[in-house]
Amino acid sequence: MVPRSNPYSAATLEAMHLNYASSRCTRLRNRLVEAHLNLVRQQAQRQAQRCNLGFDDLFQIGCLGLLAAVEGFDPSKGNAFSTYAVPLISGQMRHYLRDRHQPIRCSWRLRQLMAKQEQLQQQRQHQGLLPLTDAALALRLGCTQQRLQQARELHHALQCTSLDAQSQNADSQQQPSQELVDSRPGPEQNLLWQELNERVAALAPADQHIVRACLMEGRSQRELARELQLSPCKLSRRLHRLQQMLREQLSATAPWQAQLQ
Repeated sequence: MVPRSNPYSAATLEAMHLNYASSRCTRLRNRLVEAHLNLVRQQAQRQAQRCNLGFDDLFQIGCLGLLAAVEGFDPSKGNAFSTYAVPLISGQMRHYLRDRHQPIRCSWRLRQLMAKQEQLQQQRQHQGLLPLTDAALALRLGCTQQRLQQARELHHALQCTSLDAQSQNADSQQQPSQELVDSRPGPEQNLLWQELNERVAALAPADQHIVRACLMEGRSQRELARELQLSPCKLSRRLHRLQQMLREQLSATAPWQAQLQ
């Protein structure tokens, strides 16, 4: 596919972004979206080679990310628009693929709820506090205890077991409902790992080293603390802060969520 040329010069686009930032004119916003559609086409072409979703569908999804980028871009910070927009466009596509094209179709909201309750419990653990009860968790998360249980059941259902895994039951009887599932990573899992690696690569070099060593290579925090000449408590707090930041970025509310309500 031959990319379409942009009808506006870089200086004109910069002036249009500055004008929109102050006026919030809808017509000007739409002109900016049209002017930057090449960014969506590029990302749609890349993603179409990695998944079974067609280019046209990915292009439409990416346009939602471009719209959010145009509305959220702040030209006064001096960054290029493409630097700000491309992660939002590709992230929009990945969120859609993870939510709609998983081997097991499941609720995005329930998975988000499970991630939030795990985050709350981990925060209390790092603070040396007791875990919250179901009633307290539901109150903090603004949901019912029944909804909380549904999120846990979904999380448990998504823990697929490999065909090669041995049954853990005492009578060594296989459970077909859990055993006959292929746990090899599919396109959606690969997309998730790709997004995670991109997020980690955007961190400062020292933070990258901490995340990769502890979370990806399995090294102990005590060993890494000695290597970096940090106290174990300080390293633990820093790692927890990085985990929380990455979790929020990977679980960020998708711009199309409002359309699903």
